[in-house]
Amino acid sequence: MHILFISNYFEPDSGAAAVRLTRLARLLNQRGHQVTILTSLPHYPQGHIHDGYRGKFIVAENRNGMRVIQTWLLPTASSRISHKLISHISFMLTAFLRGLAIPRVDVILIEAQPVFPAMAGVALALLKRTPYVLNVSDLWPDHLLSVGALTETSLIYRLSRKTVDFAYRHASQIVALSPIWAEKIQQYSGINKKVKVIYNGVDLNEFNPTCETDAFRQKYQLGQKKIVSFIGTFSTQYDFQTMIETARAFDHREDVQFVFIGQGSQKELVKKNLSDGMKWIHWLDRDEIPQAWNVSQLTYWAMGDHDLYQGTIPAKIYESMACGIPVAACMNGLGAAIIKESGAGITVPCKDVSGLVAAIEKLLDDQDFHDQCSRSARRYAEQHYDHQQVVLAYEKILLEAQ
Repeated sequence: MHILFISNYFEPDSGAAAVRLTRLARLLNQRGHQVTILTSLPHYPQGHIHDGYRGKFIVAENRNGMRVIQTWLLPTASSRISHKLISHISFMLTAFLRGLAIPRVDVILIEAQPVFPAMAGVALALLKRTPYVLNVSDLWPDHLLSVGALTETSLIYRLSRKTVDFAYRHASQIVALSPIWAEKIQQYSGINKKVKVIYNGVDLNEFNPTCETDAFRQKYQLGQKKIVSFIGTFSTQYDFQTMIETARAFDHREDVQFVFIGQGSQKELVKKNLSDGMKWIHWLDRDEIPQAWNVSQLTYWAMGDHDLYQGTIPAKIYESMACGIPVAACMNGLGAAIIKESGAGITVPCKDVSGLVAAIEKLLDDQDFHDQCSRSARRYAEQHYDHQQVVLAYEKILLEAQ
């Protein structure tokens, strides 16, 4: 089977979408399928095109047997919706034009977010009369309502809503990464097809509790302090104000260091609120991520308080669990239920700073409880999140869609 992936994010971009889709493409290729990727020039999350790619309109590369075609876009590091919209539309246009020259494939897998780049894939699929599978990793444009970027009466929202519903209706198959999102998709008018749920996965060999961390501590000057980490994109779905207030409550503890690792639209909020007990590591190479998890005594985060996030499963859950890193999280809904069911840590309601402080103190100071959560997290990841099972589920759906 010849599969065309269409996504705004792919390696060497970082972030959950790039990691997830790159891993899936590689595994499908290893299983004997021909894989072509149509993506943007690498730019995320820094907001500028990477060295080696600047000044180029199209870059085509062969990577481990896969054809990766990268087209120009206007990148932006701004959190303003107008700037992001221009960036997304620029890739939509260049991806569509370059995609016209790609020979017909058996099936197209389209990453549904962001909305307008995904429509390049939908248009190509319809023109080439090729079935497509829509991969829904977040609900758009619902997300833009949740962060207050748009209102239901705004022109951009109404256009996005119609665009997304059109893509849903014409897909041969729809995959959602959360059962709550699957239910929401089916509720939209005119969408009657069954939506398949496939949870994210993780490479259990790459992410494991035995990773060496001494070199990582030395490189980033972490000493021997207990590390409480946030690892991932600084996106608007996270409540960084709650996380910063929580971290400040530990400023008096010389044995604890809060470490924020990543980039994103909320980086300026993090940067201007760093205290002596906090550290920001701007960027890590991909092979350093397992070390970052394993250097952590625990990881923490706070989700925004919005109904949309009831169905959110942060991608960092999979990697932290695989490494046996306990979790303290401010969140409601499905993600909180997974942490509770797995025994991987403690959750408290959104905005509950004092509750999050207490949860972190428990995991820092009660070693028996910490170790119990660590073992439970790894065991749950082994039982539920092996990436080999994920690729088999996608393979089945792609074959059915032909």
